[in-house]
Amino acid sequence: MHRSPLALTVALTLGLSSPASAQDDFSRLKVKLGQIVYVTDASTGVEVSGPLTSVTPRDLSIDGYRFQPKPGLKIERAGDSVWDGAALGFGVGLLYGGALVLPECFAPRSRTGCLLGPAIGFAAIGALIDYATVGRTTIYERAGPSTRTNALGRSSLRIMPEVDAHRKAIAMAIRF
Repeated sequence: MHRSPLALTVALTLGLSSPASAQDDFSRLKVKLGQIVYVTDASTGVEVSGPLTSVTPRDLSIDGYRFQPKPGLKIERAGDSVWDGAALGFGVGLLYGGALVLPECFAPRSRTGCLLGPAIGFAAIGALIDYATVGRTTIYERAGPSTRTNALGRSSLRIMPEVDAHRKAIAMAIRF
C-alpha cells in the first residue's frame, strides 16, 4: 500500500516529461527586420550584434554576417515591451486597491475611483520600470555539445534511493 503513491508519482513524472524540442530552423523567430539582435556562437564564443538585415528558415544575416541553425547558437532580441510591465502594474494596483477598502470607498460612486486610482498609478510605475530595464529576450537557442542534455537530446529522469539510520526516501532528478 505504501508503494502506490510512489508508483503513481513515477508514472506521472515519466508520462508528463517530454523530449526537449530544439529548433532546427529560424522559421519561428519572433523578430522583425531592422531590430537589434545578438547572436552568440557557443562553439567559438563569438557574439555578433546589430540590426537584422534578412531572415529565412535556413539563414539569418546581421550586418554582413550570416548564420545557419546549428548546435550552440543563441539569438537574443534587444529590449522588452513596456506593455507587459504596465499590465502587471495595473493588475497589482487593482489587487492593492481592492484590498484597501477604505470607508470612503463604500459609496457606490467612489468605488471605481478606489480601484482605478491605484491600478493606473501602479501601471505607470510598472511601465517606467520596464522602460528603464534594458535587457535581452532569447528568441532562439539550440543546445550545443556542452549543455547538460543526454546524448539523444531528450529529457531524462534519474531516481536515487536515500537510506540512512533516520530516513528512507527516494530522490528524483528531472531534466527537460
